Amino acid sequence: MSALDDLRGFTVADLKACPPGTGARVAIVDTGVDEEVLGEGAAARSFAVAATGLLSTVERVAPGDVGHHGSSVASIVRALAPEAELHSVRLVDALGRGSAAALRTALEFCVREGYDVVNLSLGTRRRELLLDVYDLVDRAAVDGVVLVAATDNAGTPDYPAACAALLGVDRASADDPFYLGFRGGHRVSFLARGVDVEVWARGGGRARVSGSSFACPHVAAFAARLKAARRGLHPFEVKTALSAAATRA
Repeated sequence: MSALDDLRGFTVADLKACPPGTGARVAIVDTGVDEEVLGEGAAARSFAVAATGLLSTVERVAPGDVGHHGSSVASIVRALAPEAELHSVRLVDALGRGSAAALRTALEFCVREGYDVVNLSLGTRRRELLLDVYDLVDRAAVDGVVLVAATDNAGTPDYPAACAALLGVDRASADDPFYLGFRGGHRVSFLARGVDVEVWARGGGRARVSGSSFACPHVAAFAARLKAARRGLHPFEVKTALSAAATRA
């Protein structure tokens, strides 16, 4: 039996048996992540897109979340893959303002850094950026970086979630945090728990949230568990294993 045949027989039970993200580097591209969620060594793993004239660069910054969204997203990965090494890549400024160009810069950084998994609970419909987005998604696939992206909550696929080379995720109502659905023939093919999800809230509390943004990190955590179990897995192989384990929706 080939390695790919083995992955085609992958199940949710196999996923639960994988290491809890041990050794996997997961980037959260979002509004930033608070130090409490990032964990030990957070200062060395916090970055932000910074505009320099007409150009954008990525610089190391102090841990923090300017919009609370990124920390909530990261807390889901932390819950399902607790031993993964989380990194924060903030693509909005101190006022919470972002841009399609910042998304491109953040993606370029993540591919260049060679993260195991990148969570993108965001997207764009700016058509002038689509060629760059497709190119970066393809580069990630070739370089072994697993991109996981949330689609728009209104039901209209946006980018990069609609790119077939990555794992596009929409929300579903489910009690099991390991629920995974797959719908063939859709550009955004994966479904994960994204309704009434408990997440971290500032001050150490908990909150309940809904949306594809919060379904996405479930799948990112699953990918981190797979990469922890089999370090050499290609993004296509991760997608093959997860689609095999998923319930047909």
